[in-house]
Amino acid sequence: MGEAASAGVRVSAWLGQSVKAGSLDLDDPVARRNVLDGVAAVMKAGFDGVHYNFEPLGDGDTDFLVLLDETRKHAALVSTSTPQIEPYPLMRIATRSVMDHDKYWSPGYFQEVVSRVDQVAIMTYDSGMPLESLYGGHVARQAALALDLVPESTSLLVGAPAYHDHGIPWGDAAESVALAGQGAKLALSEHGARERFGLALYVDFAATEADWREYEENWLS
Repeated sequence: MGEAASAGVRVSAWLGQSVKAGSLDLDDPVARRNVLDGVAAVMKAGFDGVHYNFEPLGDGDTDFLVLLDETRKHAALVSTSTPQIEPYPLMRIATRSVMDHDKYWSPGYFQEVVSRVDQVAIMTYDSGMPLESLYGGHVARQAALALDLVPESTSLLVGAPAYHDHGIPWGDAAESVALAGQGAKLALSEHGARERFGLALYVDFAATEADWREYEENWLS
């Protein structure tokens, strides 16, 4: 990337790990200190900020809020991925009853996290939706909820699935970068102009030429 093209671009280090099966316990002050040591190291290396991706994180996890507060002391730019927002009342409880973790965050907890960061990226993939039409509507719903909950001073990114191994038979066919872009655009058109709003590909190194083409045609155009 040339100097002119990269002007104003800020680069954050991605830090993440699964919190399943005790691989990372954010309840443990020592674990949080190790994370913060990593943040200090990447900031010293010249990064502009840090982006967290810890999965799964339950709704109401106060230790994650503590980590975000402590991270602010080390990094000028703090960003995080988040689960999807509970689309309708009681859906979080219903899905948790059949899963071993929260699939959704309540709007209230989502706002608690948002108030502590500069940028938030909602992982609007692995939705479980069986049809393209349902997935497009799901992304539009998630983006609309987020636009109402995230202040304009905070950057809001909608995740788009640039990978092709969803792990369920219908996932790869139902979810796409194109539909994520269309859903995000629909929510934005209904909400009104927003400067700090974008579509984030997950993950860029798995994206195919078709994914990038869908990104350009359904988001950038």
